[in-house]
Amino acid sequence: MNLSMSRLIAFSSPSATIAALGLPIIIILPPLYAELGLSLTVVGSIFMLTRFFDVATDPVFGVLGDRINTRWGRRRTALVVSVPVLLLGVYLVFFPGESASATGLLVALLIMYVGWTMFSLSHTAWASELSTDYDVRSRIMGTVQFLGLLGALTVLALPTILDLLAIDASMRDRAAIMGAFVLLSLPLVSGAALFSTPEPPRRQHEHAHWREALRAFVQNRPLRRLLLADLLCGIQGGINGAVHFFFIGNVLAMPEHATTFLVQLFLVGLLVVPVFVRLSYKIGKHQALAIAVLTTSIGTAGIFFVPPESFWLTFVIYIFIATNTGAREFLMRSIMADVIDQDRLETGEYRSALYYSMLTLTAKIGLAASVGIIYPMLDMVGFDPNGVNDEATITGVRILVATSPTVLLFITAAIMFRFPLDRQSQMALRAELETRR
Repeated sequence: MNLSMSRLIAFSSPSATIAALGLPIIIILPPLYAELGLSLTVVGSIFMLTRFFDVATDPVFGVLGDRINTRWGRRRTALVVSVPVLLLGVYLVFFPGESASATGLLVALLIMYVGWTMFSLSHTAWASELSTDYDVRSRIMGTVQFLGLLGALTVLALPTILDLLAIDASMRDRAAIMGAFVLLSLPLVSGAALFSTPEPPRRQHEHAHWREALRAFVQNRPLRRLLLADLLCGIQGGINGAVHFFFIGNVLAMPEHATTFLVQLFLVGLLVVPVFVRLSYKIGKHQALAIAVLTTSIGTAGIFFVPPESFWLTFVIYIFIATNTGAREFLMRSIMADVIDQDRLETGEYRSALYYSMLTLTAKIGLAASVGIIYPMLDMVGFDPNGVNDEATITGVRILVATSPTVLLFITAAIMFRFPLDRQSQMALRAELETRR
């Protein structure tokens, strides 16, 4: 399918709203519910349990999404059904009453995660099916990623605007503004995608026996390598995110600039997307991803040497760190579309949503595992985020923050440099698939 840029932007626009949900879940909503009377332990436990639920349901909704069979199309139907569920969940979570209950928060988050998962999987699977061309897939996924980062930047800027206008906004006010952005924009961007882009027709095919499908899944070497790379990148990104405020505030002694560098991550990530789309045309997606990962490793290793209160040196280092923020996700998704071609060839099945649910699963596991990895390590070196840390402790934190992400990035680069699916092999897969139609 040949999409003009205007239609591609309309199709990709939902990613801006969906990406805007990610930051409030981490930086606004937990403190808000603590202010409303729930203990920190209760708030933390509920957010953790609902995230585990979210992880567990990804493959379930992936399978269900692939089995929908209506005249409106699988992806469009799932997306339409998910919108009211997500709107209800966002309203309940972002606009609590004067007081909050643990049960109310638990139910609200579960509803929101169900709608969020359904929406994200259907939109991503639909994006992967818009083209069979190796390079066009990068263009599509790059546009989705670009608008997603733009949405994250927008929602991050909303509280900053209040601060610049000297408006004394409570945590409840900040959550309400972010929630309103999602509630108002979601119907608009969903309509833009639905009315601008037809869903490719579902081809008739014979379903492979479940044992044959399972065997092909287990033996799909490119899939295993891609999921491992995504898991490692998820852990690396989670570690950098989990220690961001600690490192900038306690180690580099610039707490007032922590948000500035966070905005920089998303802004630079936004700018590198078109660069790596072009690079993937020239050298292939897996090689472009390996270069993005190695570029980020320069920053994660270099952060060790940054002296306290060195704003501009930190700024330069964060340019390198931000590279993976922009390049990783869209290249992973584009490569997954090629991996799905191999699965179709081996099984006869069309299981895009299931495969993208696995990619989402590894990313979420990586983010969840990162906190469980790095926080105990920080505790082991004696780091106290609320106290005074001696020079040995600060050095220990520097070593942990520099080495652990860098090692993970090196392993990821090694995996992707030797990735078995390149442009030529994908073209051969498509040619064989066409002969079987």
